[in-house]
Amino acid sequence: MIKVGILGATGFTGEKLVEILLSHPEVKVTYIASRTKEPVLYSEIFPKFYKKTSIKCQPLNIKEAIDSCDLLFLSLPHTVSMQFVPKILKKGKKVIDLSADYRFKKAAAYKSLYEKEHQDKKNLKKSVYGLPELFKEEIKKAQLIANPGCYPTSIILALYPLLSEKLVKGKIVIDSKSAITGAGRKASIDYHYSDLANNFWAYKPFVHQHQPEVAEILGQNLIKSLTFSFLPQVASFEAGIYSTIHLSFKKKINKNILDKIYNKYYQSYPFIRLGTKIPKLKDVVGTNFCDIGFAVDKKGQNAVVISAIDNLVKGAAGQAIQNMNLMFGFKETTGFLSL
Repeated sequence: MIKVGILGATGFTGEKLVEILLSHPEVKVTYIASRTKEPVLYSEIFPKFYKKTSIKCQPLNIKEAIDSCDLLFLSLPHTVSMQFVPKILKKGKKVIDLSADYRFKKAAAYKSLYEKEHQDKKNLKKSVYGLPELFKEEIKKAQLIANPGCYPTSIILALYPLLSEKLVKGKIVIDSKSAITGAGRKASIDYHYSDLANNFWAYKPFVHQHQPEVAEILGQNLIKSLTFSFLPQVASFEAGIYSTIHLSFKKKINKNILDKIYNKYYQSYPFIRLGTKIPKLKDVVGTNFCDIGFAVDKKGQNAVVISAIDNLVKGAAGQAIQNMNLMFGFKETTGFLSL
């Protein structure tokens, strides 16, 4: 039994972390914190936890958090986690950071995207990108995990097999639609019900911070002749990401070949589902699965690859717990029976 804490427990991702961890047989949640001014029962903030836990949500005290936990999940805003990570690691505790603070190996890349000098360059080199389907062995030995962004999870998992096999040519066009919860729990006119309901819009074309994150992780597979564009869009559904990726092949390809390629890379991974049909978003919402499907044109030259995930589970909290399981030697699927 390990003791875990969640810093930033009242955001959408923090709430989802608590929800899953309370059902985890190898975990005891011993500390949760947020911006609350006084300790308050977590079930008073979120009544759905009434009679499920009596834990109190605390104003953040990093010393108390470190002393009471073996592992800390940091569900904090970008640029905040790096203030606490060095102190946690110095005490020999493990960290899974759900912000972007440790996703980039170069501090200059981080500064260009988040407009702030990185304060913990030393630990950037130690961090492991927490995508288990690509970095499982590294995750097992890590002390600091940089949990991937939600969009990159859906995109990287869809593209990795084809890029690894060097089958793609030309330009890759990525169209991703995300639930509004991907923006976090905050006050904004765009998130007011009357503006959000039955609405849909694109944002940050060409400049979204997740595009360079995808490029960094797939960098060795993205040969110089390849380019890609990424258009994120937000929709009024509650949870999920649906990524539609358009690409072309160097040689004639059919569906049977693609089936074999994706099974070669993912058949042993419990949270990847390779169906015979095009994925539907509702099939993954509330789960830690990534569903991947594809269609090829009659000439075998072009394809659409589609992935679907729950942005708060496989795209955030669920993936973080999947990483925790690997770090502590638990079965990778432990704790997900409730989903």
